[in-house]
Amino acid sequence: MLDQRWTHRPMAPAAFLGTLSDLDPVLVRILFARGYRDTDAIRAFLAPPSTLQNPFQMKGVTEAVKRILDGVTRQEQIVVYGDFDADGVTATTLLTSALRMLTSNVQHYIPDRFDEGYGLNADSLERLAQEGADLVITVDCGIRSRAEVAHAQSVGLDMIITDHHSVPSQLPAGVTIINPKQPGCDYAFKDLAGVGVAYRLVDALFAAAHKTGLAPQDLDPRPFLDLVAIGTVADMVPMVGENRVLARTGLERLRSAPRLGIRELVRVSGTPLSQVDSQAIAFRLAPRINAAGRLDTAHAAYRLLAASDPGEATQLAQQLDAINDERKMLLDTQTQEAARVAREQAGDPLLFVQGPDYHEGIVGLIASRLCETYYRPTLVMRADGESARGSARSIPEFHITQALEACDDLLLRYGGHAQAAGFTLTADQLPMFQERLLRHAAERLDPRKLSPQHRADAVVSLGEISEATVDALSQLEPVGEENPEAVLATIGLEVRSVRPVGRQSKHLQLRVGDGTVERPVIAFRMGHLAREISPGDAIDLMYVPSINTWQGRSSLQLRATAIRPSRA
Repeated sequence: MLDQRWTHRPMAPAAFLGTLSDLDPVLVRILFARGYRDTDAIRAFLAPPSTLQNPFQMKGVTEAVKRILDGVTRQEQIVVYGDFDADGVTATTLLTSALRMLTSNVQHYIPDRFDEGYGLNADSLERLAQEGADLVITVDCGIRSRAEVAHAQSVGLDMIITDHHSVPSQLPAGVTIINPKQPGCDYAFKDLAGVGVAYRLVDALFAAAHKTGLAPQDLDPRPFLDLVAIGTVADMVPMVGENRVLARTGLERLRSAPRLGIRELVRVSGTPLSQVDSQAIAFRLAPRINAAGRLDTAHAAYRLLAASDPGEATQLAQQLDAINDERKMLLDTQTQEAARVAREQAGDPLLFVQGPDYHEGIVGLIASRLCETYYRPTLVMRADGESARGSARSIPEFHITQALEACDDLLLRYGGHAQAAGFTLTADQLPMFQERLLRHAAERLDPRKLSPQHRADAVVSLGEISEATVDALSQLEPVGEENPEAVLATIGLEVRSVRPVGRQSKHLQLRVGDGTVERPVIAFRMGHLAREISPGDAIDLMYVPSINTWQGRSSLQLRATAIRPSRA
């Protein structure tokens, strides 16, 4: 088994548990461990306020709203320029649909991943200008596109940039920019997803349109919250503050009154509508939305989310489901190929995988798998002909976008976050790019000390966990970055049975006991451990308690996050 560091959060005193005797004790222990150290803080977390900051406090919103309403009044042609991932597609659908409540002169544009690449594309912007566009509003992209914005202005386009990615030292010039991370922005919450930024712009736009008489008083942005929930969860932004408020209210909207396309997407995913939570979005809905842009174009995903015809929605949901199945098979095959290259670099502080056959649409997923397996920052790219396009995934100890900034002069475009980024460069720059990245990583990471850290919220016995515990822990929803699923640890368990399951024996199924209680365990993507674990072995287990439903019957199941030989 890969060397692992196991830790657990601080334990709650018994006296503290007694002050919240009406709540599940495991839930209280988890919230105490996460820093909620008094009863008021815990009750406030479990019942957060639903109010958001005034959107006009976000830098650029006032100017953007005025410019958009002027364009509506003058009947200008407005284009929403999006991105091809789930955050970008939901933001594109949201802003385009909202603008169509004010004007018919609006269209959307989502670039082709393979022909145009990540971010703004100068040729595409010029083509939009030739087709009559007056104003282009970006969502989830544009903050690093200085040259492309300058080109758009030179061909007569006016632009508004809305984005949420890390901000470069030099911003696009001469345009209104909405990004809460930019210098001088007074908006207190900085970590909105791209769809969250778009939603706050629409919130302000509708309020101003009411005041000026350009829209009826009942124009309401809240029906878009189902889109906000999907994009926010899918983009893995911190699930705290306003993101938690937006995702929470969005999930309520999604379960009670989803738009037609989302309802069909939920159906083909096999999830009961009433049970859709952040995990269902992350592992069932978002992958199907992303699959369209990974293997083809994102247009099918946009059409599904914007659909008003039931027949079209059904057909598109089935199409995305089939594309996602194809994506999973391709990912398994190409991850195996990439792993052979990665194994030769296991002593390096950073993994660098490139070749002509990697599918550009899944290089980020391959990088994620390798990063998880080897616990190294990982870059995977398709280098074919004159160019190389790739994605990077990283570990908490290494800011990957800052590493790309150190190679700014070698890259044609790039952007992202601390632990995920995309980039493009010419193929002849690859050797220098690799050399500089390795040097940058070697100055910051010691490969001998790199091992995954698994942290439990609480150490418990099997007998403390029941189906009621799972129900109580659902109050942590929506979960995500900085508010993760509750992970529990039980030490010194005996393995009663073990067998690999799933296609190519990719997963592991165990039954474990402590002498009094037995529980079933599913360990996704740990099928290889079947060669190392035998009945009778003593193991320590970290896991998420969950409910497994099979043929109409529900039962408690432990979803393993880490397994090691017992040190009890």
